[in-house]
Formats: sequence, C-alpha cells, structure tokens
Amino acid sequence: MITVALLAVGVLSLFGVVLMGLRRRSESIPADIRGIALQTVIIMVVLLVIAGAVAGVLLTRGNEAVTDLERQDLSREASDFSNRALCVAGGFDWDANASTCS
Repeated sequence: MITVALLAVGVLSLFGVVLMGLRRRSESIPADIRGIALQTVIIMVVLLVIAGAVAGVLLTRGNEAVTDLERQDLSREASDFSNRALCVAGGFDWDANASTCS
C-alpha cells in the first residue's frame, strides 16, 4: 500500500513539473499544441496511476497467497520422490544401488 501511495505522489509531482515546464514555454508554442501535450500528459498520468494500483493489488494478493501456503505446513516423505533430482531437492539421500530415496 505504501508503494502505491509513493507512486501516486511521484506521478503527481512529475505532472506538476511537466505542467510548469509547459507554462514557461507557453509564449513560443501555439495553444493547440500545448493542449495536445497536456492531454497526453494527463493520459500518461492516469495510466501510471492505474498501473500502480494494479501492482499494489497484485503485491497484496501475492503476499496473501504466500501466507496461506506457509500456514499449510506441508511435509513430504522420502517415498514420495521417484527420481534423484527431486529426492536431493527434498533434502533426502538417494540410494543409487536400489534407485530409491531414503
């Protein structure tokens, strides 16, 4: 949630900087070009805010999913693994002679 708030503040400050820059150059640029540029900046800001909100939701939901998986406390037994790679990754020893995990 803090990320979303920081992103919103950053985007709004960037919008303010761009707006001030457009005002300073207003004497040399015709009004219709300034209007198009302002519309473009507004659209970009809105899209960035939407992207920030989506990122915030994904982070929150991802953390919830990880927490749910950690609470399940799944444990595996050596007999659950049928090949050497999975056996070693599970923290067990592979018996090469019998081709079993122990």
